[in-house]
Amino acid sequence: MAFPVPLRAPLRRAALALLWAFGMAVVAAGAPALAQAPAGTPLAAASVHAAPGLTCKLHSASGAASAGIPVYSASDGYVRFYALKAKAGDAAARYTLDCVDEAGKASAYPVDLSSDDAFVARPLDLSKEPGTDRPALKGDPSSYTDEQLIQGGYGPRPDRATEPDAYARWLEAAQLPGRILAARHPDPHTHGVTATPGEGGGAFWVGSVLTGAPSYVAVEATFNVPQYIAGGDQTNQTYVSIWDGVGGYGQNGLIQAGVDMYTTSPTVGAYGTFREYAGGDPDNNTHNGVPYGGNFTPNAGDKIYSVSWYCDSKGNKNINGGYGCTHMQDETSGAVFDCTSPNGSPCWSVKALPLCSVQPSNKLCFTLGLSAEFVMENEDGDTVPFTDFSPKITMSGSAYSSTTNKYSQKISNDPTITVLTDGTNLSTRMLISLGTTDQTYFEVEPGQPTYGFYCQGPLKTSDASPPLTRFIWASQGAGAQAPGPGQCAWPDRGPRGTEIKAGNSNEIRGYLNAETTLPSGKFMELGVFNDPAHDNDMEVVQPPKLVNPPFSANPAAP
Repeated sequence: MAFPVPLRAPLRRAALALLWAFGMAVVAAGAPALAQAPAGTPLAAASVHAAPGLTCKLHSASGAASAGIPVYSASDGYVRFYALKAKAGDAAARYTLDCVDEAGKASAYPVDLSSDDAFVARPLDLSKEPGTDRPALKGDPSSYTDEQLIQGGYGPRPDRATEPDAYARWLEAAQLPGRILAARHPDPHTHGVTATPGEGGGAFWVGSVLTGAPSYVAVEATFNVPQYIAGGDQTNQTYVSIWDGVGGYGQNGLIQAGVDMYTTSPTVGAYGTFREYAGGDPDNNTHNGVPYGGNFTPNAGDKIYSVSWYCDSKGNKNINGGYGCTHMQDETSGAVFDCTSPNGSPCWSVKALPLCSVQPSNKLCFTLGLSAEFVMENEDGDTVPFTDFSPKITMSGSAYSSTTNKYSQKISNDPTITVLTDGTNLSTRMLISLGTTDQTYFEVEPGQPTYGFYCQGPLKTSDASPPLTRFIWASQGAGAQAPGPGQCAWPDRGPRGTEIKAGNSNEIRGYLNAETTLPSGKFMELGVFNDPAHDNDMEVVQPPKLVNPPFSANPAAP
C-alpha cells in the first residue's frame, strides 16, 4: 500500500461559501500581496472611529471587500481589531472599512495603520453597550433552582459533589458580573460536521473527541483566547474557530459555541464569537426575521466559559427536548450571550431538525449525542495552514453523559478518545496534546515532511502524555519484507544514523487512537518524522490505520 508524501488527510473540504446576512461574500481568495511582517511579532490592539452599530469588512485599500474580515462597531462608534503598526507610506498601512448599518445603508472609512491614533488604547466600556446586567451570583449557589439559574443567565449548574471540576468552572464564571449584550451580529459563516470518524485526523478539525459513553447531552469548557503572530504560517488570509460542542462527529446535529479568529493579511486580524446548531438548521441564525450569530468581540488573553447542551423549551438538559441551548461568557470582559429560550432575545435556543430515527429520508435529519468535542477548526480546509498564535490554547472541560447523568466524561476517563491531528502539512502544523485530567492543548510548531511507517504488533502504548510506543527496527524496508512481530520499518529501507537508539529504546511518540497497543499479528500504517527535538523518536503526524502486507516500496523514506 502506498503512503503519500507529504502525507495528506483523506478528508477534503470544498471551499466554504460564506454569506453575510445582507448577501455579501465573506471569504474570498486573491487578497493583494502586502509587506511581510517580521516573523514572530504579536499583533497589537487597534481601532478606528466609524459610526455606532455597523457591520463591516476590513480589507486592504487595494483589495476587494470580499477578501476582508468581519468586524463591528460598538456604541461608541469604534471598530476594534488587531494589527501590526506600519511605516508611513507603506502600502500595508492603507486599509478600508466597508460597512452597512441595520437599515442596510452603506458607508466606507479609511484606515491608516501607520497612524499612532490607530493604536491608542480604547478598551470597550460594556456598561455603555445596550444590554442587561447579569449580576455576580451571590449567596449559596444551591439555594437557587436550576431553572432560576438558567433563566437568570448563569447557564446550567453542575453538581458540586459529583462534578467538582465542572462545578468549579461554572461557579468561577457565575460569581463574576456580566452583561448580556443586546447586539445582534450576523453570523458570516456556517460551521460543518465531519463525516469521517475513525480516521484519527483531518485537514480542518484538530483536538479531542469523546465517543465512549453516549448519549452525550452537554459539554462545558473554559479556554484562553490566544494572540495572533504576524507573518505566521506564511499566509495572508486565515479563518479558524475554537469551540466545544456535543454531537457532530460522524453525524448531523452538533450544538456548539466558540470564538472565531480571522486574518486578512500578515498584518491584520480580528476576533468574533458564534453559536450554532450545525447541520443546515434554518433556525440557527435567523429567527422571526431577526439575524443572530454572536454578539461580543473577545480580546487576546481573555478567558472564555462555554456550555452547549440539548435542551427543552425551558433550557433544561434534555436530549429529546427539541432544542439546542448555548451559554458563553467572557470572564475577562464580562460580555455574555445566553441562548436558552425559544423566544429569547437577542439570542434564542435553536429548534432541532427532525431526528433520523423519525425521518430517515430527510437529508438534514439529526442524530444526537454520539460524541463530545474540544476542537480547533480550520475553516479553510487543507488549503491554508492554521493561524499562527501564542501562547498555546488550553481547553479544560467535560461532557455530561446520560449513562451517568452527570458531567463525568473527560479525556482522562472516557472509554474511547480520539485525538484529531493536523492534516494540512503545509508551512506549520497544529500540535495537539492531552493533559492528565480534562485538558486539551493546541499549539503551533514548524511543519515537518511526513513519511510512511509500517509496524506489526505486539506493540504496547504507554499512558504518558503524549503516549510512547516502543518498537524494534526491522532490518529492511517493508516493501521488501513485512516487519516482524514488534517491529517497524520505513517502506524502502532499514534504519540508519540517529534513527537507531541504543538498547532497542526506539519509540513512536504520539497518539495512535484505535491502534493503541497494537495486538499480535496486526499491521498498521502511519505517518511520522524523526524528531531530533524529542530524542529522535518517531513523531506521529497522521494516526494509523490497520493494513495488510504486501507493502509498496514507495514512497521513499527520509
